[in-house]
Amino acid sequence: MTQHPRIRLRFGPKLFISHFMAVLLVSGSIGTFFYYNAMDSLMQSLRSRLQNSAALLSQSIDARDMETIRSEADTRSPIYLDTLEKLRRLRRSNPDIAFLFIMRKEGEHISFVVDSDETDKQARPGREYTEAPDLMQTGFHEPSVDDKPYRDEWGVFLSGYAPLRNGDGRYLVGIDMRADEVDNKLAQLRLTGLVSLLASLLLALLFALYLSKGLTHRINTLIKRCRQVSLGRYEGKIEMRTLDEFDDLIEAFNTMSEELEQARCKAEQALSELRDSRDLLETRVHERTRELENALEKVQVLSGLLPICCSCKKIRNDQGYWQQVEQFVAMHTGARFSHGLCPDCGLKLYGDILSKKEARPT
Repeated sequence: MTQHPRIRLRFGPKLFISHFMAVLLVSGSIGTFFYYNAMDSLMQSLRSRLQNSAALLSQSIDARDMETIRSEADTRSPIYLDTLEKLRRLRRSNPDIAFLFIMRKEGEHISFVVDSDETDKQARPGREYTEAPDLMQTGFHEPSVDDKPYRDEWGVFLSGYAPLRNGDGRYLVGIDMRADEVDNKLAQLRLTGLVSLLASLLLALLFALYLSKGLTHRINTLIKRCRQVSLGRYEGKIEMRTLDEFDDLIEAFNTMSEELEQARCKAEQALSELRDSRDLLETRVHERTRELENALEKVQVLSGLLPICCSCKKIRNDQGYWQQVEQFVAMHTGARFSHGLCPDCGLKLYGDILSKKEARPT
């Protein structure tokens, strides 16, 4: 015995879910691709800006002037003060920049030359920097940017580096962008991606709802018409245009209804003719039956014992009345009488006249 599932999901919800998931999958895939592509583009843009800014700044500072700045005692020299002011002025002009600094490399040791920090954490000339990222080493020879934010005692930064003019691989200028600034830009991008995702969900919902409603409306119209046809209501047409394969299906339904209506009319006409023929046949059968019954009655009357007068030959009927033989027979049969004389009666009644005619000479 076939077991039917208890939970029966109608076609409309199935269609809605399938369209919603399809649109969501497509829009989600595209949105995810563009989101990560935008994230990568933003990071590339930030890294490019840092690298270009560092490269541009490095050409405005001569590394030979930095040779005289070796210790904290040199912080009062005009070159140090001019360079520090230039770095701080540039930092103030760009809110994305947290710090600018100049580094010196001697052997494996890297130390500060000038630091734009305006707090008590400012690195003094000659202070060794022990947490140098790998790309900082590259920055002494060519412009470079960190692949990802790094942490040191001043915070978390994304930095760009470029070698100073006439530095011979011993000096570089660095630009630090705080990670929170990077995070703010990434957060804006995430917010934009989230809004786009919500918009995609809304559009997917509306699109799936529109498609499912449209298709289920067409299907329900056909189901309603099919039920009407099953109940024998063939008249009427489906007045709906969809400009797709449903038009062919609707036309087939309308043609089927017309054909069934014509077949019903022909069947009703044939049944009417058949009823008329039956009634006519029954009428004729009744007439024939009455005729046969009358004939049988007459036959029974004539075939029974008939009282007849031995003198005048009258016959007594069922009511007790005496009738002439010819009258009785005419009433009970279709026979008609004509009178004449048989030879015996003629001789008996008119024998003398007949004898005289025979004796007269010719």
